[in-house]
Amino acid sequence: MRVCQNWFPNPEKPDKAGFYMDNLLKANLDALLKNAGKKDDWDFLVLITGGGAVRVGKSVLGLQLACYWCHELERLYGMNVPFEIKENIVFHGAKLIKKGNKIGTKYPHSVLIFDEAGADLEGVKAMKRSTQAVKDYLRECGQYNFLTILVLPEFFDLPKGIALSRSDFLIDCYSLADKTGKFRRGYFNFYSKPNKKHLYLRGKKELNYKAYKYDFHGRWLNFYPIDEDEYRAVKVEALKSREVMSDREGRMKEYLRGAFKYMIDTGLSYREIARVIKERTPLSTSHQYVGRIIGKEDESEED
Repeated sequence: MRVCQNWFPNPEKPDKAGFYMDNLLKANLDALLKNAGKKDDWDFLVLITGGGAVRVGKSVLGLQLACYWCHELERLYGMNVPFEIKENIVFHGAKLIKKGNKIGTKYPHSVLIFDEAGADLEGVKAMKRSTQAVKDYLRECGQYNFLTILVLPEFFDLPKGIALSRSDFLIDCYSLADKTGKFRRGYFNFYSKPNKKHLYLRGKKELNYKAYKYDFHGRWLNFYPIDEDEYRAVKVEALKSREVMSDREGRMKEYLRGAFKYMIDTGLSYREIARVIKERTPLSTSHQYVGRIIGKEDESEED
């Protein structure tokens, strides 16, 4: 059916106002929206993946879900929350908490899309950084009662906590070839919470998206509910800044690794290093973080 008709009117073709949304997908979003009122204290996490592939349109679907969420918050509850590129979309995990706090303070119950575009280019290494950023964000910003949409290529790269229990459902996108052999985006398989759990447990070893059944499959159409040119420009700029930030992060980790190794040589344990940092700086860390920087986070003394 068509949704958000009053936000996207079409005077010449009233029946084409708004944009198309799969009925069953809409019903699952509506189930979350029933618990998204001002008096409800819930937050939601939706996963949109690409079956391990890139360029399958998952970002566009994420934008459509976010737009519908904001539209329905206004229609159902009178909550006027923004839906803008610079307000509701994050492309880098380093900015996730900052953006969440910024929009959450003004507009709780909003939507935030974390579009892990860099994972398309950087693979597993980027995913490790991103999932840690998501964990930190969920702990920090859960009180804002957001719908968070996590867009990433690979479902099985997620840690169990997010893949199984923390997320509400999974939408896995894919493309198909038409009769002429042209690849067409706009297809998805939907996994409810129980089914995505079975998919993860049975399919993770071989990255097999056919390891367990999906609840239903559907389609979406290529409609941008925001300015497409602006969105693409912001995304490209985010990718460029990611390269700079990754270089800086890499250098900083090398500095930290050297400092931590020096402290270990003086006889300090990981826990003692973390305690020193907490006592002498405004920062707070853990022995697990020290271990990750050193590259020996499984040492028995730190279990």
